[in-house]
Amino acid sequence: MKKFLQVLLTALMVMTFSIASAAQIGNDGFVEVEGVVYPEPGESLNDMRRVAIAEAYRALAEEVDNLHVTSDTTIVKSRRVNDQINISVDAILSGVKIAKVYRESDGSFHAIARLGVYGGSSSLAGVVLPTDVVHEDFPSPKMTAMESISSSQNYTGLIVDCRGKNLDTAIAPVIESAGGDRVYAYEQISRQTAISFGMVDYSKDMNSGVSRAGNTPLVVKAVRVSGSCDPVISQEDADKVLVANQANHFLDNCSVVIVY
Repeated sequence: MKKFLQVLLTALMVMTFSIASAAQIGNDGFVEVEGVVYPEPGESLNDMRRVAIAEAYRALAEEVDNLHVTSDTTIVKSRRVNDQINISVDAILSGVKIAKVYRESDGSFHAIARLGVYGGSSSLAGVVLPTDVVHEDFPSPKMTAMESISSSQNYTGLIVDCRGKNLDTAIAPVIESAGGDRVYAYEQISRQTAISFGMVDYSKDMNSGVSRAGNTPLVVKAVRVSGSCDPVISQEDADKVLVANQANHFLDNCSVVIVY
């Protein structure tokens, strides 16, 4: 018991000097955080390694709680109002494996924890996305001068440029038109597709991490962000997206990338 208390005290002392880098949903559909512990005189390498791993787990649990399901709802809010979601998220977190542990030249230990958001009914998305939703059809284009919009182009997907708009990632974002229509939303697509592959990919670059939208994507620029997660595009661009989707169904297939 005395040895256990000494180890625990050591861990707590080392943890005082630990940090964790936050993450949102990455381009590969994972949440990734890093626990870092810096050396203190007299602390063993094993204790430092163990505390770095513990810090990575703690940081991952915190980051998952702060993830947006929608602009209005985070996972922690869902956990507070639904016991089954709370139990299921805890079970998912308990099964996470540390992806990597390494030591830097300055003596610090780094532990990487990664959690896939998608993958099926037992994934994080499968747990928090509702099952009892009423299906919505995609709205009809509003423009009368439809000749200005080409439906002959074989668009393979959609890229929404949200750079500079302080957008947060979400499991179920909504793309809205300036006129208030829901151009793309969870209720309009297959739940199985949403939980297996995700509604969108997120990227920080217009030229990389956008393969989900295919070789000939339709690219539109957000005029603003609604809430913290939902891109708003002009009515003209919304009509272009809806007309193109009628021909190629890339929204139905979740071939959507948000660059932020």
